Formats: sequence, C-alpha cells, structure tokens
Amino acid sequence: MSQSELLQKEFISVAELMQLFDISRATAQRLLKSGEVVNSKLGGKIIIPTRPLREKFGL
Repeated sequence: MSQSELLQKEFISVAELMQLFDISRATAQRLLKSGEVVNSKLGGKIIIPTRPLREKFGL
C-alpha cells in the first residue's frame, strides 16, 4: 500500500506504521511507548490514528 493510501485510512496498524516511515518494529514500539506516536488498543490490537501523524509530520 502506498504512503498516500495509508494516510487516507482513519487508523493504521503497527505494521503499516513501519511501512509508512520505513522503520523497524523496535523503533515503532519505542515511538508508541514514548507517546511520540498516539495510539490506542482495540480488542488487544494497537491502532494508530492517522490524523495526528499527518499533523505532526506534515504529511
């Protein structure tokens, strides 16, 4: 999925975050744990709203 397609979604997964920023799982987990990337849990799955990403990183 392309960057623009990912950013059109309301929420993305950790795997999609990794793809979007070309980062490792460890880096993604660090960003989530530190709160740099806003996230929530839904049924045990981490979801990441794309609006804060677009605003924070100017995407």
